[in-house]
Amino acid sequence: MKVIFPISLIAVCFSMFISSCSDLNSDPGLSFEAQLAKDTTAIGTYLRSKSITAQKDASGLRFVIDSLASGFAPRNSGTVKFKYVGRFLSGAIFDQGEITGPVNTFVAGFQIALSLLTEGSKGKFYIPSGYAYGESGSTGIPPNSILIFEITLLDIVTSETEKQRLATDTVAIDNTLNTKAIIAIKDKTGIRYVITQSGSGSTPDIYSKVKINYTGKLISTGDVFFTGSSQPSDAFDSRVINFLPGFQAVIPKLNAGSKVTVYIPSGLAFGAQTFTSGSVSIAANSNLIYDIELVSFVN
Repeated sequence: MKVIFPISLIAVCFSMFISSCSDLNSDPGLSFEAQLAKDTTAIGTYLRSKSITAQKDASGLRFVIDSLASGFAPRNSGTVKFKYVGRFLSGAIFDQGEITGPVNTFVAGFQIALSLLTEGSKGKFYIPSGYAYGESGSTGIPPNSILIFEITLLDIVTSETEKQRLATDTVAIDNTLNTKAIIAIKDKTGIRYVITQSGSGSTPDIYSKVKINYTGKLISTGDVFFTGSSQPSDAFDSRVINFLPGFQAVIPKLNAGSKVTVYIPSGLAFGAQTFTSGSVSIAANSNLIYDIELVSFVN
């Protein structure tokens, strides 16, 4: 999963937003990695000078959630509506406005930022230059500029087709559960779940870093397409918000040591995406079953 930087919302807008990291490595001086290390150090120094406590994404981006709403983070392929204010570390505003567009058309820093917001939430994001406009800069933005964006995710745009698909999928899942005489908890998001082992203690939130074991199966056939685990690492934070929407819905309901079987409508899983895992093909709009064990978590 991984954003947008508007400047003049008309002519400049698209050239800025669809930039990518791939063209940021041409600096004959610092490499992308060296510039990133320099920028993350500068961001850390800035945050300490302002007594700001920020969370760190595995990418190096830092963020502070100012207000949190319930719901899911957007998909990288999804369309969102948000408002924003862009500042330099000096505090000077270089751009602000409101825009609607697909997440994956924005520059990398914005894609990361949006993936860390649930619908209706607001946050500040401290973005290293390599995930913004790099050594080439952009109109009004000097080369290698670290940027601060205040972003409010106003809406994740859901089509009527997607809404109808969710309704159809939840009916199909309920019919399967009834046929198999499985008594599951019905969540308003559309997932259905059965807690098969209760843990103890507190529960994680959407930004908690979790260690989980899980197995994924197709509801239609019961075929297993994945068995494995995830835990925080230098490359992946393993925050609840980093996972599928269906995981985001169920994991915050669990204590450490809990196990759950969750039935996930396709729209809260992989949606229209198709792929093959091992010998199992996952078709578009596949409803899925996951057996998940929450081993531990840290906030």
